[in-house]
Amino acid sequence: MKFLTTYLQPGEEVKSRARIHIFLFLQPALLLSIGLMCYFDSVSITHYLGVTLLFLGLVSLVQRVFVKIGSIYAVTNRRVIIKTGIISRRTMELVLAKCEGIQITQDILGRIFGCGSIVVTTGGATNCYYYVANPFRFKQAINVQIASFQM
Repeated sequence: MKFLTTYLQPGEEVKSRARIHIFLFLQPALLLSIGLMCYFDSVSITHYLGVTLLFLGLVSLVQRVFVKIGSIYAVTNRRVIIKTGIISRRTMELVLAKCEGIQITQDILGRIFGCGSIVVTTGGATNCYYYVANPFRFKQAINVQIASFQM
């Protein structure tokens, strides 16, 4: 949050923030659980498979924790801001007056668990926000700010 407050322009205020869904951690959880089952199997080959899966699951878990900690999705009264990364930072901002289209994609699991991806297009540039919790609420917040910005 400190990054966001220092990044705002004078007179700009945060209207809505999107969170990254816990669904982000499904793949590492599956890798770690399958790896644990294989690791404690008495057959030698599955033991080594378990070690490999545990390693891959741990690497994936650490990477996704960094994604969760280092990502900010926010809508202000002037723009849409996305910041990703902890060590290397990537920041994109979309001016509300330039937003042309907002698209939400959800697969079956995303609909069940309430997460999805939002694709925002602005003048030929396409920006995607992955694993957004309640993507329709974030889309609605963007649309509300676009409507109030144009008045």
